[in-house]
Amino acid sequence: MTILSLSGVTIQYGAEALLSDVTFAVGRGERWGIVGRNGGGKTSLFRIITGDLAPERGSVSRTPGLRVALLDQHRGFDGATTVWEAACTAFRPLLALERSLEDQGHGLGAAGDGATPEMLARYDRDLERFGREGGYEVQARVSAVLHGLGFDPELAHHQPLDNLSGGERGRLGLASQLVAPADVLLLDEPTNHLDLETTAWL
Repeated sequence: MTILSLSGVTIQYGAEALLSDVTFAVGRGERWGIVGRNGGGKTSLFRIITGDLAPERGSVSRTPGLRVALLDQHRGFDGATTVWEAACTAFRPLLALERSLEDQGHGLGAAGDGATPEMLARYDRDLERFGREGGYEVQARVSAVLHGLGFDPELAHHQPLDNLSGGERGRLGLASQLVAPADVLLLDEPTNHLDLETTAWL
C-alpha cells in the first residue's frame, strides 16, 4: 500500500534546479536511503515530504492523516530540562493527560459517593483516550530506545539536559524521533553522533 508519492517534483533555487522530475512511491513498511553530495537537495526533499516546502513543479500525495516525523540536524527539545522529558517530547499531550487522570482519580476518591456523573464520564472518556493513543506503552517504548542509544533510562528521569555533550544531544534527538508516533520517519544524517554499537542497534 502506497502511503506517500512524489510525481515530477522539481526543487529550484533561483535559476538553478537542485532536483528535477523526482518521482517515487513509498509503501508502508519500506525503508529508503537518500544519498548525495552536500548541498544536493536532500534536506530540501525532506521538506517537500513534510509539506514545509512546496515544489516548483510536480505534486506530492500522502494518505489522509499521514503522520510524518523528521529528525533534522538541529537538535531542539522545546524547553525540556531532563533527558527523559526531551525523549518524551512527542508524548507531551499524552503525559499531560496521564497527570490529569491521576488528579481526577484522587478527586473521585475524595468525593466517594458524591462523585457526579459528569466526573465519572470525564474520567472514563479520558481513560479510554489514554489507552487508545498508546499511553500504557510510552514508558516501555521510551526506556527501550534510550537504552539502545546508550542512555540509562532510570537516570534519564533526573539527568539534566544541559549536562549533555553535543554527541549525546545528537543521540537524544534521534531517540525522541524514534519513539514518536509516526507513519513516516525521516532521518537526516542520523548516524553523525553514533558509535558502531549504536549504529548497529539503529
